[in-house]
Amino acid sequence: MSKKGTYAVRISGVGEGMHHFSFELDQQFFASFGNSDLKYGKIAAGVILEKTLSYMALHFDFEGEVELVCDRCLDPYMAAIRQHQTVFVKYGDIPGELEDDVIMIRKEDHEIEVGQLMYEYIVLSLPVQRIHPDDENGRSGCDPDMLEKLKALTAKELNLENQADPRWDALKGIIEKNN
Repeated sequence: MSKKGTYAVRISGVGEGMHHFSFELDQQFFASFGNSDLKYGKIAAGVILEKTLSYMALHFDFEGEVELVCDRCLDPYMAAIRQHQTVFVKYGDIPGELEDDVIMIRKEDHEIEVGQLMYEYIVLSLPVQRIHPDDENGRSGCDPDMLEKLKALTAKELNLENQADPRWDALKGIIEKNN
Protein backbone atom coordinates (compact mmCIF):
# COMPACT_ATOMS: atom_id res chain seq x y z
CA MET A 1 0.00 0.00 0.00
CA SER A 2 1.09 3.60 0.44
CA LYS A 3 3.84 4.92 2.64
CA LYS A 4 2.91 5.20 6.31
CA GLY A 5 1.46 8.59 7.08
CA THR A 6 0.39 9.44 3.51
CA TYR A 7 -3.28 8.85 4.28
CA ALA A 8 -3.15 9.25 8.04
CA VAL A 9 -5.38 10.90 10.61
CA ARG A 10 -3.44 12.27 13.56
CA ILE A 11 -4.97 11.37 16.93
CA SER A 12 -2.27 12.37 19.41
CA GLY A 13 -2.12 16.01 20.39
CA VAL A 14 -5.68 16.76 19.32
CA GLY A 15 -8.29 17.61 21.90
CA GLU A 16 -11.88 16.56 22.18
CA GLY A 17 -14.22 17.59 19.40
CA MET A 18 -14.44 17.32 15.64
CA HIS A 19 -11.23 17.44 13.59
CA HIS A 20 -11.37 17.64 9.78
CA PHE A 21 -8.93 16.00 7.34
CA SER A 22 -9.07 16.11 3.53
CA PHE A 23 -7.53 13.81 0.94
CA GLU A 24 -7.50 13.86 -2.85
CA LEU A 25 -7.64 10.32 -4.19
CA ASP A 26 -6.37 9.90 -7.75
CA GLN A 27 -4.49 7.45 -10.00
CA GLN A 28 -1.54 7.38 -7.59
CA PHE A 29 -3.82 6.33 -4.74
CA PHE A 30 -5.44 3.51 -6.76
CA ALA A 31 -2.09 2.34 -8.16
CA SER A 32 -0.81 1.79 -4.63
CA PHE A 33 -3.26 -1.12 -4.28
CA GLY A 34 -1.70 -3.28 -7.01
CA ASN A 35 -4.20 -5.63 -8.65
CA SER A 36 -7.12 -3.29 -8.35
CA ASP A 37 -9.84 -3.03 -11.00
CA LEU A 38 -9.76 0.68 -10.26
CA LYS A 39 -6.99 2.42 -12.16
CA TYR A 40 -8.27 5.95 -12.56
CA GLY A 41 -10.46 8.21 -10.50
CA LYS A 42 -10.71 11.55 -8.84
CA ILE A 43 -12.38 11.50 -5.46
CA ALA A 44 -12.46 14.11 -2.73
CA ALA A 45 -12.36 12.32 0.61
CA GLY A 46 -13.20 14.06 3.84
CA VAL A 47 -12.52 12.43 7.18
CA ILE A 48 -13.85 13.82 10.44
CA LEU A 49 -12.26 12.55 13.63
CA GLU A 50 -14.81 12.73 16.42
CA LYS A 51 -12.92 12.49 19.69
CA THR A 52 -14.58 12.37 23.10
CA LEU A 53 -13.58 11.07 26.53
CA SER A 54 -15.49 7.83 25.95
CA TYR A 55 -14.89 7.04 22.26
CA MET A 56 -13.39 8.00 18.92
CA ALA A 57 -15.12 7.76 15.55
CA LEU A 58 -14.00 8.41 11.99
CA HIS A 59 -16.66 9.74 9.62
CA PHE A 60 -15.76 9.30 5.94
CA ASP A 61 -17.37 11.24 3.08
CA PHE A 62 -16.47 10.50 -0.54
CA GLU A 63 -17.51 12.36 -3.65
CA GLY A 64 -16.10 12.06 -7.13
CA GLU A 65 -15.84 9.56 -9.94
CA VAL A 66 -13.91 6.46 -10.92
CA GLU A 67 -13.35 4.75 -14.23
CA LEU A 68 -15.11 1.40 -14.61
CA VAL A 69 -15.35 -1.07 -17.48
CA CYS A 70 -18.86 -1.67 -18.80
CA ASP A 71 -20.02 -5.27 -18.35
CA ARG A 72 -22.03 -5.08 -21.57
CA CYS A 73 -19.76 -3.42 -24.15
CA LEU A 74 -16.36 -3.52 -22.36
CA ASP A 75 -15.74 0.20 -22.93
CA PRO A 76 -14.60 2.35 -20.00
CA TYR A 77 -16.91 4.93 -18.48
CA MET A 78 -16.85 7.28 -15.50
CA ALA A 79 -19.12 6.34 -12.60
CA ALA A 80 -20.09 8.80 -9.88
CA ILE A 81 -19.19 7.92 -6.31
CA ARG A 82 -20.96 9.38 -3.30
CA GLN A 83 -20.55 7.51 -0.03
CA HIS A 84 -20.68 8.10 3.72
CA GLN A 85 -19.26 5.63 6.26
CA THR A 86 -18.49 5.70 9.98
CA VAL A 87 -16.00 3.53 11.82
CA PHE A 88 -15.45 3.49 15.58
CA VAL A 89 -11.97 3.26 17.08
CA LYS A 90 -11.02 1.24 20.17
CA TYR A 91 -7.73 0.84 21.99
CA GLY A 92 -6.27 -2.64 22.43
CA ASP A 93 -3.18 -4.83 22.21
CA ILE A 94 -3.63 -6.21 18.69
CA PRO A 95 -4.46 -3.65 15.98
CA GLY A 96 -6.91 -4.60 13.27
CA GLU A 97 -10.53 -4.74 12.28
CA LEU A 98 -12.86 -6.11 14.98
CA GLU A 99 -16.13 -5.72 13.08
CA ASP A 100 -17.29 -4.00 9.91
CA ASP A 101 -17.50 -0.67 11.69
CA VAL A 102 -14.99 -1.08 14.55
CA ILE A 103 -11.19 -1.02 14.36
CA MET A 104 -8.64 -1.46 17.11
CA ILE A 105 -5.41 0.52 17.51
CA ARG A 106 -2.63 0.43 20.10
CA LYS A 107 -2.61 3.00 22.90
CA GLU A 108 0.81 4.21 21.78
CA ASP A 109 -0.34 4.93 18.17
CA HIS A 110 -0.16 8.60 17.21
CA GLU A 111 -2.10 8.32 13.97
CA ILE A 112 -4.54 6.07 12.18
CA GLU A 113 -3.67 4.98 8.65
CA VAL A 114 -6.97 5.33 6.74
CA GLY A 115 -5.84 4.59 3.16
CA GLN A 116 -6.96 0.95 3.22
CA LEU A 117 -10.30 1.86 4.80
CA MET A 118 -10.94 4.54 2.18
CA TYR A 119 -10.09 2.12 -0.63
CA GLU A 120 -12.41 -0.57 0.76
CA TYR A 121 -15.29 1.88 1.22
CA ILE A 122 -14.90 3.10 -2.37
CA VAL A 123 -14.88 -0.46 -3.72
CA LEU A 124 -17.97 -1.30 -1.65
CA SER A 125 -19.80 1.70 -3.09
CA LEU A 126 -19.36 0.50 -6.68
CA PRO A 127 -22.40 -0.94 -8.45
CA VAL A 128 -22.61 -4.71 -8.77
CA GLN A 129 -23.64 -4.46 -12.40
CA ARG A 130 -21.44 -1.96 -14.22
CA ILE A 131 -23.22 -0.65 -17.30
CA HIS A 132 -22.99 2.71 -19.05
CA PRO A 133 -25.71 5.05 -17.87
CA ASP A 134 -28.33 6.08 -20.41
CA ASP A 135 -27.89 9.44 -22.12
CA GLU A 136 -30.32 12.37 -21.75
CA ASN A 137 -32.55 10.86 -24.50
CA GLY A 138 -32.84 7.51 -22.70
CA ARG A 139 -30.54 5.68 -25.11
CA SER A 140 -27.83 3.37 -23.85
CA GLY A 141 -24.37 4.89 -23.46
CA CYS A 142 -22.80 1.62 -24.62
CA ASP A 143 -20.85 1.30 -27.86
CA PRO A 144 -23.53 0.91 -30.60
CA ASP A 145 -21.35 -1.46 -32.67
CA MET A 146 -20.94 -3.78 -29.71
CA LEU A 147 -24.68 -3.68 -28.98
CA GLU A 148 -25.38 -4.72 -32.59
CA LYS A 149 -22.94 -7.63 -32.30
CA LEU A 150 -24.55 -8.74 -29.04
CA LYS A 151 -28.00 -8.51 -30.60
CA ALA A 152 -26.88 -10.62 -33.58
CA LEU A 153 -25.33 -13.26 -31.32
CA THR A 154 -28.45 -13.41 -29.16
CA ALA A 155 -30.68 -13.86 -32.23
CA LYS A 156 -28.37 -16.62 -33.50
CA GLU A 157 -28.54 -18.43 -30.14
CA LEU A 158 -32.34 -18.21 -30.13
CA ASN A 159 -32.47 -19.82 -33.56
CA LEU A 160 -30.18 -22.62 -32.39
CA GLU A 161 -32.44 -23.35 -29.42
CA ASN A 162 -35.40 -23.96 -31.71
CA GLN A 163 -33.49 -26.53 -33.80
CA ALA A 164 -33.10 -30.13 -32.68
CA ASP A 165 -29.54 -31.16 -31.89
CA PRO A 166 -28.70 -34.16 -34.12
CA ARG A 167 -26.27 -35.52 -31.53
CA TRP A 168 -29.21 -36.47 -29.34
CA ASP A 169 -31.06 -38.41 -32.07
CA ALA A 170 -28.98 -41.56 -31.51
CA LEU A 171 -29.69 -41.44 -27.77
CA LYS A 172 -33.40 -40.94 -28.35
CA GLY A 173 -33.40 -44.07 -30.52
CA ILE A 174 -31.78 -46.12 -27.73
CA ILE A 175 -34.29 -44.87 -25.17
CA GLU A 176 -37.28 -45.65 -27.40
CA LYS A 177 -35.86 -49.11 -28.16
CA ASN A 178 -35.53 -49.97 -24.44
CA ASN A 179 -39.05 -48.80 -23.59
